[in-house]
Amino acid sequence: MRLTQIQKLYLSNFLTGLVFWYGIEKLFMTSIGINAVGVGTATAIFLAFNLIFDIPSGILADKWSRKGMLFVSAISLAICSVILGLSNGLEMYIVGYLFYGVYVVSTSGTYQAITYDSLHDEGRADQYSKVIGRAYALFLAGAGVANVASGFIANHFSYSTTFFVTVISCVLNALLILSLKEPAFHKDEKKERVIKQLGQTIKTLVNTKLLRSLAIVMSALAVVELFKGEFGQLYMLRYVTEPQLIGLLWAAYAFTWSLGSLIAHRFRTRLNTLVLLTTLPLVFMSFIDNWFSLVLFMLQAVASAALLNQIETRVQENTPSSVRASVLSVLSALGRAIAIPASFVLGWLFTQYDALWALRFVAVIAVFTLLYWFWASRSIPKANKPALAKAATNL
Repeated sequence: MRLTQIQKLYLSNFLTGLVFWYGIEKLFMTSIGINAVGVGTATAIFLAFNLIFDIPSGILADKWSRKGMLFVSAISLAICSVILGLSNGLEMYIVGYLFYGVYVVSTSGTYQAITYDSLHDEGRADQYSKVIGRAYALFLAGAGVANVASGFIANHFSYSTTFFVTVISCVLNALLILSLKEPAFHKDEKKERVIKQLGQTIKTLVNTKLLRSLAIVMSALAVVELFKGEFGQLYMLRYVTEPQLIGLLWAAYAFTWSLGSLIAHRFRTRLNTLVLLTTLPLVFMSFIDNWFSLVLFMLQAVASAALLNQIETRVQENTPSSVRASVLSVLSALGRAIAIPASFVLGWLFTQYDALWALRFVAVIAVFTLLYWFWASRSIPKANKPALAKAATNL
C-alpha cells in the first residue's frame, strides 16, 4: 500500500514523538547530579540557542526546503539522544541540549507549513485544523507510548538505555522524510532575499491585529508550557517518586495533550473559551496541594493543546506560504525570549521555596494573559477571521 503525502506526515509525526527518554529525563538528570537550578540553567541555554536560530531556520525552511529541514531535525534528535545518554554531568548534558535545539528549530513551524501547503495542493486547505490536530495527536501518541515504556526500560535496564533506543525511531523517521514531496504550492511561491524575507515576515505580524494579539498570548503562554515541559516531572515528584509512575503520568500527559489536539477543530469559533479553560486549572492547582492537582494538570493539557492548535490555524489562515514557516518561527522565538528568564526564575523558586510557589508564579502570568486576550479580542476586525464559521460547519 502506497502512503499519501498526508499519511506520511502522520507517520512522521508519530515517529518524531517516539522519544523514550522524555518520560524519565528529569529523573536521569537528578541521578547524574543536576538539581532544579541546573535544569533551569540548561533550559535557559537551550532556549537562548533556539531564540538565535529559530527565525533563520524558519526562513531557511521557506527559502530552501521544508523536507530538508525535517530530515535535519530527525538526525539532530538522534545525535542529541546519544550525547545525553552518555552524559555524566551538566556540561555534557548542555552539549546534547544544543543538538536538541537544532532538532527543535528545524521542526518549528516546518511540519505545520508543509502540512498546510500539502493540503492546499490537494484543494483541502480548509481542513488544516482537523488534519494538523490529528498529526499532533499522533506525535503525542508516539510520546505517550514511549513514556509508558520509558519507566519500565529504565527500571529493567538503565536510564541511559532509553536514550539509545530512541535513535532507532529517529533513523526510521529520517528515511521516511526522504520520501516526502516538497509541496508545489510552496515551490511556486516567489522567493525573496533573506533580509527582505525577514522584513516581509515582520510586516505581516505588525500589520495584522489578530497576529499581534496572538503573538502576545503565545509569548506569555510559553511560560506555562515551560513549567509543564521542563519542570513538570519535578512537580510530579512532589506526589509520586517511582520511575514507572512518573513514566505513566508523563504518558497520560501526552495522551491528554493528544486529546486536545483531536478536538481542537470543534472550538474554531470559541477561542475565548479555550483561553479561559487553559487558565482556570492553573489557578485551582495553586491552592490544591495533593494528588488531585495532577488531575487538573491533565485537564489543563487538553485545553492548552486545543488553544495552541487554534492559534496556529489562525496564523496559517492569515499568512502567505512564502513566509508561513518564518512567521511561526518568529512567534516561537518571542515565546522563547520570555521563557529564558522565566526558566531561571522557576529553577530558583523550586530550589529556594517549592513547586507550589513556582506554580503560583505561572498561574499569575496565565491570569494576566487571560485578561489581556479578553480585552484585545474585542477590537480584532472581523475581516481577520476568515471564514471560521463556514469552515467549522464543513468539518
